[in-house]
Amino acid sequence: MTASDDLPAETDVVVVGGGVMGTATAFFLSRAGEDVVLFERDRLAAGSTGDSSAILRHHYGDEAIYTDLARWSHEFYRRFEAETGAPIAHAESPLVRFADEGTPGGAYAMAGYEVLSDRDLPVSRYDGAQLRERYPMYDGAAAYDFAVSDDAAAYSDGSDVAQGFARGATDRGASVHTGVAVESIETDAGRVTGVRTDAGTVACESVVVAAGPWTPELAETVGVDVPIEPVREQILLLDPPADYAERYPDLTPTTSLPGGQWYVRPDVGGGVLVATHRHDEPTDPDEYDDSPDEETVLELVETLAEHVPGLADAGIKGSYCGVYSTTPDHDFVIDAAGPAGCFWCCGFSGHGFKHGPAVGKLTAGMVCGEDPTFDGVEIDRSYFSLDRFDDTPDGNGRPDDYI
Repeated sequence: MTASDDLPAETDVVVVGGGVMGTATAFFLSRAGEDVVLFERDRLAAGSTGDSSAILRHHYGDEAIYTDLARWSHEFYRRFEAETGAPIAHAESPLVRFADEGTPGGAYAMAGYEVLSDRDLPVSRYDGAQLRERYPMYDGAAAYDFAVSDDAAAYSDGSDVAQGFARGATDRGASVHTGVAVESIETDAGRVTGVRTDAGTVACESVVVAAGPWTPELAETVGVDVPIEPVREQILLLDPPADYAERYPDLTPTTSLPGGQWYVRPDVGGGVLVATHRHDEPTDPDEYDDSPDEETVLELVETLAEHVPGLADAGIKGSYCGVYSTTPDHDFVIDAAGPAGCFWCCGFSGHGFKHGPAVGKLTAGMVCGEDPTFDGVEIDRSYFSLDRFDDTPDGNGRPDDYI
């Protein structure tokens, strides 16, 4: 990492944004031999990445494109230190989908079961009495017809990953500048010539904007419309009662119950994380309340206690809020648009972290004019194109589920 007064005069590629997507892109670009400079206006992982619940799952219903990206990414996370030189937190935690037959949730759960089965990813189905036996901490688990478990799911830590990718990038020749804000993209004759920052101008041939909720501001400087709405989500960290932790050492599987706008997972240090997942609170990413609302805290605690009675007396050991950068269809934007040399990597809608390594590799390939494969699997990048919103504002259509 370098100070802001050491800006280079020029580089091949500027990456804007020091979250997981920007640092992953810088890592893969530098590994491909590109001269890369990354700018972060604050500190690494200061935005959505640092607030991410960092769930690593593979179940996406019938959206196999996400399963394929998540599978490759999770394998990368497992060998992260060997790839980048930096260790990260990583803990196994199966993700379970409780469901009823003949419902959209049931169809979604079983579609994901089939996709995972087809790819030989560990997945289980539990029916009837098996539910109560498998998930005894969940009151009423047996009331569901079945559950599908993404058995190889896990979770990590967003700050660890962004810092690790940045370290890996700098070890390969990239320079990372924190505390430097990119104010505009400079162009001439329809192509990128550089970026103007609050510390000076740097000439470059390509710019990758991975600036989360701040992406639309930069896009406007080159006449590109990126349909992102920042929304605020609220997170609690609970301290389970000692008897609960002793009885259920795994605490709870990662899950979001049918119809619920919240999710839960175990947390590092023996805690439980519970958070909203609503996408219904537009916010200003520069000015939002970082403390959860009192009514939301009460709602989350009461709802969790209703489903997991053993956590009724859990203490609250921490709380915070984060911002999702949400597209109309909750699908990513990974595309080239505007002046030649402009690339966009944004709109991850609260489910991007698990795909970070694959997104970095896909974006770096786009900049280098290549179409990388993922363990031999080709990814249709047009699914993430900006022009999907040209014919319909809903793009690919809203998902059935997304955590």
